[in-house]
Order: sequence, then C-alpha cells, then structure tokens
Amino acid sequence: MPRFLPLLVLALPIVALAAPPAPQLVPTEGSIPEGTVYETVLFEGKRIGVHTLSATREPGGKLTRITSAMDLTLSRFGTLVKLRREEGARLTAEGKIFGTFLSQTQDGGKGMSLTGTVIDEALLVRILPLDAERRVPWDASALDPWAALHQFAGKKLETGDKVSFTRWEPLYNRVITVRGIVRGKERTPVLVKGGDKMRDLRRIDLIPDPLEAGKTRVVPARQTWWLDDEGIPQRRQTTLDGLGQLTLLRSDKTSATAAITNVVPDVGKASFAPLNKMLRLPYQSTKLRYRITVRDESDLKDLFLSDEHQTARVVDGKIELTVAPPRPAGGGGAGTGAGKTRARPEELAPNFYLDHDDERVQQVAKRAAGDETDSWKKAQKIERFVRTFLRNDNTAELVPVSKIVRDARGDCRHHAFLTTALLRANGLPARTAIGLLYVHRGTPVFGFHMWSEVLIDGQWRGLDSTLGNGGVSAAHVKVTDHHWFNVASLAPLLPAQKVVGKVRFELLPSE
Repeated sequence: MPRFLPLLVLALPIVALAAPPAPQLVPTEGSIPEGTVYETVLFEGKRIGVHTLSATREPGGKLTRITSAMDLTLSRFGTLVKLRREEGARLTAEGKIFGTFLSQTQDGGKGMSLTGTVIDEALLVRILPLDAERRVPWDASALDPWAALHQFAGKKLETGDKVSFTRWEPLYNRVITVRGIVRGKERTPVLVKGGDKMRDLRRIDLIPDPLEAGKTRVVPARQTWWLDDEGIPQRRQTTLDGLGQLTLLRSDKTSATAAITNVVPDVGKASFAPLNKMLRLPYQSTKLRYRITVRDESDLKDLFLSDEHQTARVVDGKIELTVAPPRPAGGGGAGTGAGKTRARPEELAPNFYLDHDDERVQQVAKRAAGDETDSWKKAQKIERFVRTFLRNDNTAELVPVSKIVRDARGDCRHHAFLTTALLRANGLPARTAIGLLYVHRGTPVFGFHMWSEVLIDGQWRGLDSTLGNGGVSAAHVKVTDHHWFNVASLAPLLPAQKVVGKVRFELLPSE
C-alpha cells in the first residue's frame, strides 16, 4: 500500500491568519499597538481552536513584538492531532518591521521555525531544522499582522472600492500583494456571549496575487472579511489548503480558550479527492481518462501539468485529463513530450535536500545499483531497493537525504527524495513528481503523493518506490515536478496542496 504524506502537517502553514482586534485596541495614527485579541476558530461549523493576536513591548520598552498564534485540535482518521502555529514581527520604536518569525509544531514535536532580519532592503531568513539561510527581497511597506487587520479602522468604505496592501508570508518566504474589492452590507452571523447573533456587516473580498517561480505557480488562499461600522473584522473566512474552509469569529478570552468538548471533524478523510468508481488493478493501468471538477478556483489551466506523463485541457469549466505514462521499448505516452529531452545540470547536481554527494549516500547508491549497467534496469533496481530500505513512518520530519539514509524511515516524500538522490548518484538525471495517487479507503479516492522521475533515452519515466512496481501507472495523477535545486523550503509541494480537498474525479470511457 502506498505510504501517504500526512496532509495535516502541510495544511497549517498555508495562510497567515491574524485575528481581528477589538475596537478599544485600535491604535491611533503613528502609535505603537499593545494588547491581545481573541478569535474562535470553526471548521465545518464546529469549534476546533483559538486564535490570538497580541502586541507586547519587549524589555526596555522601545521594541514591540506582534504575535499571531493559532492552536487547533483536529482528528485525522480517528486520532486527535494538536497543531500550533505562531508567527509575527518585531517592530522598531517607529513601528517599522525589522524582524519576522514563525514556529510550527504538531503534538508538541520539534516542528519547524523561521527567523528573519531586515538588512539593506532585504530579509535574511534562517530556517530550522533545515539549517539554511536565504536572502529575499523586502518591501518596507509590508504590513505586520496587527497593522494588516487594523488598516480599515476608521475609514469610510463604499461598495465597489478597491484596496491593495502588501504583507509578509512566512511559508512562501515572500512579501505578497493582496488586492481587495469592497462589497455591500450582508446580514451575517457573529459570535457574542450567549450565542450567535446576526449583524449587518460590510463584506470585503481579499485576493492575493499569484506567486511564480519557474514552472511553479501558486495563488495563496483568498479571504473574506465582514467589517463593522468602525472597519473592524467581526467574521472572517479563508480556505486552508489541504484542509478546507475555516471561519474565524471575534470572541472574548473565556469563550475562545474554553476546552473543546465537541467531536472535532476528521480532516484526514476530508483531504481525499473522491472518484466515482473503483479502478481495477489501478497500479497496472497504462492509460486512463478523467474529468476533474474543481471548487474555489477560477483559473484551471495550470492546476495539472501537461507533459510526457499526461495531457490536461479545460473543457466547459472542468479539466479533462488523459494519463498514459511513457513505457520503455517504444511504448507511447500522452502529453507534449515528443522528441528527445536533454538533462539540465540541476537534474544531476546535489542540493540541500538531495545531497547525494554525502559519503553515506554514495555508499548506499552503490549498494542499490549493484553491477547493473543498463540505465532503465538500474533505475528499477534502485526503486526496488528503496522500497525495502525505508520503514514507513508518517511522523518523520522531511530532512535532507543524508539524514534519511541514516534514519531509514519516512513517508512518500522521503521515498521520492531518496530514490531521486540515488538515481543522481548513479549518473542518472532525476527529479521528483508531485501529485495524487488512487487508493481505496472504503471508497475510491485520490490522495496526495510524491514519486520520482528519471530521464532515460531522452524521455522522463516515473518510478514509485512506495510500490516498487518498476514504474508508475495511470493511477498516478501529476500536478507538477521539481528538481529542488537552490530550494531550502517545502514550496515545491504547494501546487499539489492547492488541489487537495478541492477536486472530484470522474472516470471517462477510453477513447
């Protein structure tokens, strides 16, 4: 059975959520904020946690720390999972951002952390446990979480007005631009002591600009706010990729922090993409056609990649996908991969995650390939080796291959990383493929998956060491691929996470 990545680990950091402040905490122009605001977090109508926004003076009284923290309790396939995310900014006495931070943990584990310092119009970011540094462009106008949520306070907004602002998004390690459209007032439920209450609130839709890097294109989740007459959000909604829609309601401390007594939703089941019928011998299938319905996405053309593995086209607001992985010995495949593809240096070179120049990785690579000389047979031998080498562990942190070979455990990401690195160590150009794989979980579904691709005779061929079948099948639906060169984050996984929980599959007749 394929070893799936626990999606909940990825779901939390997608959107920087900041809580709406109470009116008495709204700072005047040029002042430094101080105080704490509470939000109740709902998923599928049930309370799953608390979100706080706090502004506190650091020792000495000149610097201010803005902290946005969210604690969630969820269920994944019947097991309770506690997630915590804390992010924010440090402000100078003049209210300017000079530092950023992010920490994220699951069930009290080590998790990941990020700290950034503004230096000469750039942000120097240090990422742990990756032990990596990146220097990225900085925009001095970027709003901290407190300022972002207060920006409409005291302003007269009219229906049809357009707004824009920039803010720092730690997950993407970028300053992002958000554009908004002011709508009319709507009768909207809010949370007050003693129960829900309906109020007439002004709606504003906030849509981030897409982020692009090479073939990777990601649109951060949009948000909808409902503002009171003072311009303070009383209710907000956002889609947390890989999870679903969250509702955040302004609340008092007692209500927001009370123990969760309701049965929390199972997000593990919600993350799968349903298929209308079972596949017979799915991992031996050579060609399948699907019609894919996508919700909450207006731009469908770039959601699924077209290449040697598959072709995707938009027809009547849905995606029609033909998956026919290339087969050796003259076997054909779908896509735009006619002709010979040449390897690029980054598809052979070691990098942060695929550090196959490590001595231990080199030893394992020789052991995996043995004395095989045929390129495709060597690649298949490596696939089979990794299949038995790694012990399944969905709790394992995603680390460089030099650490994976020493721990010998992990999920589909670790399998793909190790397989790709061992291929490169044996002189075979390789990359990872990121997408979805068919499984049967009481009902036919697709779940997030990651596998490897190797360049043989000018053609990219898939390998999946979680299965060890000597190649991939038409049950492997590809969203994107990546060589991981000059990457020290999980950003390459984001395009696939954008579709998880948003799509439904329908099996089409063969042509």
